Amino acid sequence: MDIKKVFLITLIVVAAIASISAAGAGFLDGLIGNEPQDNVIEIDNIKFNTTNVTKFELSENETDDYGYVSWFVDENDTGYNVHIFNYNSLDNDLFKTSFVPTYKERYDNAPTQTVNGVVIYTTTANTGNHIGEPRYKAYVENYDLNKIVDFSSPDPNETAKMALSLKFE
Repeated sequence: MDIKKVFLITLIVVAAIASISAAGAGFLDGLIGNEPQDNVIEIDNIKFNTTNVTKFELSENETDDYGYVSWFVDENDTGYNVHIFNYNSLDNDLFKTSFVPTYKERYDNAPTQTVNGVVIYTTTANTGNHIGEPRYKAYVENYDLNKIVDFSSPDPNETAKMALSLKFE
């Protein structure tokens, strides 16, 4: 056999082995978990997938005296908030007839817009370091679990992403 042919065949075999090894390494990285992971926060049997939401790193801030409401805020004080109204100790009918209508009255006169299928209410921050700044709120309710989750951020698109990230367990 000609030396040039042997060299060319060897070069092709080495290139093929290198390509297969590189592809296999990438495949194994995916199996091992070197791919970027979703950022999932779980609070009170509620999961938030915050991978596509900017500035949404939550830490528990406060819970009311009855354990009904928990406030979670962004640690960097960007104005991103989640309030979890957890009334699972109440009778379901009482929750629907007493708490829910009172809660919804907050938004009766607020201007609305729809972002990605989520109704966004335009309000103004009335507490904290952002008093007077616009806030875009949305809420998701689950009557079976007697819970309402209220989202607030300085951007309507971010509020919609936050609301869409929620999954009740």
